[in-house]
Amino acid sequence: MKHSVIIYLLLPIAHGQEKRTFDDHVLPIFEQSCLNCHNPDKSKAGLDLSTFAATLKGSSGGKIVEAGDPSGSLIACVKHTAEPTMPPEGDKLSDSQIEILVAWIQDGLLENKSSSARKPSKPKFETTLRSDPTAKPEGPPPMPEHLLLDPPVVTPRASAVHALATSPWAPLLAITGQRQILLFHTETLEPIGILPFPEGDPISLSFTPDARYLIVGGGVPGKSGVTVTFDVITGNRPLTSAKEFDAILACDIRPGFDLVATGGPSRLLKTWDAATGAVLKSVKKHTDWITALDFSPDGVLLASGDRNGGVWVWESESCNEFHTLRGHQAAITATVFRADSNLLATASEDGSMRFWEMNGGSEVKKIDAHPGGVTAFAFAPDGSFVTTGRDGVAKLWKADFAHARDLGEKQASLPIACAIDFTSKYAFVADANGTTHAFRKDDGVKFGEISSNPPLIASRIAVLNEQLSSARQVMLQTGAALSNATSARDAAGSAVTQATKDLDQAIQIEKAARDGAASDPTAANQQLAADALARIPTREAEIPVHRSAHEATEKALADTLAAHNLSKSATEKIELSHKKWTAAAINSQVIASHKEAEEMSMATEEQQLDFTQVAGEYTLQADALNRKRSDREQLVNMSEKPLSAEIVMEVKATLTAVDAKLAEQLDALLRTESKLIALRGSIDQTAPLAIANKEKSQVLKIAYLESVK
Repeated sequence: MKHSVIIYLLLPIAHGQEKRTFDDHVLPIFEQSCLNCHNPDKSKAGLDLSTFAATLKGSSGGKIVEAGDPSGSLIACVKHTAEPTMPPEGDKLSDSQIEILVAWIQDGLLENKSSSARKPSKPKFETTLRSDPTAKPEGPPPMPEHLLLDPPVVTPRASAVHALATSPWAPLLAITGQRQILLFHTETLEPIGILPFPEGDPISLSFTPDARYLIVGGGVPGKSGVTVTFDVITGNRPLTSAKEFDAILACDIRPGFDLVATGGPSRLLKTWDAATGAVLKSVKKHTDWITALDFSPDGVLLASGDRNGGVWVWESESCNEFHTLRGHQAAITATVFRADSNLLATASEDGSMRFWEMNGGSEVKKIDAHPGGVTAFAFAPDGSFVTTGRDGVAKLWKADFAHARDLGEKQASLPIACAIDFTSKYAFVADANGTTHAFRKDDGVKFGEISSNPPLIASRIAVLNEQLSSARQVMLQTGAALSNATSARDAAGSAVTQATKDLDQAIQIEKAARDGAASDPTAANQQLAADALARIPTREAEIPVHRSAHEATEKALADTLAAHNLSKSATEKIELSHKKWTAAAINSQVIASHKEAEEMSMATEEQQLDFTQVAGEYTLQADALNRKRSDREQLVNMSEKPLSAEIVMEVKATLTAVDAKLAEQLDALLRTESKLIALRGSIDQTAPLAIANKEKSQVLKIAYLESVK
């Protein structure tokens, strides 16, 4: 008895540790509150919650649950933080019921106790910080790894760059393009990744303080807007939020990764829950389009500016008004907090920059920086800053607000965006023609350009093939010239050596002739000595001539060698570039093949779910058919018994109706069976393709690794 009591007392603890399953925990909640509207006969919004397979399939708007991700639409709707709220009438689900649903999702969407947990289909996004957001993150700074370099969009000409952003801890520059964000190395200006943005054109960019994520806002003007947070290492999109009905012009994410702030043509300043995507606050204070906003680095404040010159500072958590900053007379183009969060800079089309301290909200400095308007502003980590204006000039300013120097010459096209790298060594200025100009801060000298409309990899490789062919031809020519110059130099050297030998020989002959004449002073010997002596000046004169020729060939050889080395260096540089872009092309195939394999695997999983659902329908229909056949047998047996004519007629009429229903049910069963056969065929066809694509992806990955050795 005592043991039974102990076991009984332990049961609740064991039960509390059980994994939540659809059959045991979730379905009872749905039966109590949801199935009146979401069942096979009345699937409101295309959603049927009566079976596990149907629940995973989702509604007409897509999936409502994702394994491991409780921020999906099901939880948002039952929490009443998103429309439509569920249930639409009556009491909201209790906290304990919502906890069960959340636990079920986090546990991997188990169907029953014997099921295996499903793997998350989306990358996990940490919405809470583990350390000081302003501190340098541990380990190497986040940099792209094997991202696509093939642009999804290439147009006849580049469009204006809407925004630039630099990583706070890595040599990484982000540039907006047409339906894509381009990533470049800040020192070499080499492309290192492209992030597709199919939702429209990206307009606003901002790195998170830990440099791991890049939040992008944009969309299609007058139609749709969204923010997407990218993982800069993998290119994954762990967070999509702030879905609007117009393009988002300004956005930022709070250092805690819990809030996203947006602004645009709606004039509403909104904050969104980063985990669920639900609107938390909507502030109607601005009188015109919101064109700029920025969270303070410590996450306490949020500044926003509009097209009418209005600037407000808000408490980021509550969106309560903190400061109203009056002074600008035209559209605000930037609101940027300094790294210490104590100073806010605002730039305006009225041509001025104003700096505000955050304790009392007073203005500490005004600079009339650019006649006609300031178009962009960017702080450096050291407190210096860069501005651009409608005067076509980009300016560098010291931390004490003094003008340091102009960056390069006056721009031919209107500069509209700027940024400074994390080392405070390089400044970047983008213009309306889609070109980003790179400058050294210490002397203001331009050292490179970047286009926001890069060519396809195939086009790059085609150009490089031509350049490589031409460079190799030049190298062959300079090699041949080098060989000829070496031969000429050697020949000239041999001539100098031979002339020296001839002089030595002439001197020896003259000495021998003179000795002969001395011992035998005949006229003949005297003549021989005189002839030998006369030949010496000729031999002496030949040596400087040959030495001069030798020096000329030495110089020619040096020039030819320099030209050959230049052509060799140019060829090697093109070969390296060719190797890089060939590897990039293979990497694109790897990523595309992997993505295709994932899509096919997901398609197979969807087909399996459909198959399970249809198989359930088939079983129900078969059971109903068997029951109807049993009813028919009873009626047949009854019709064979001695009954009155009236009852026999009634039984036969009922039998006719049952036969008609049987035929109808049999027809439905055959149609369902056809669906099952078709689904099984699709699964049998898709599954091997998914496996083949995975194998292809592995082969391509090996080829890529070989290409980058």
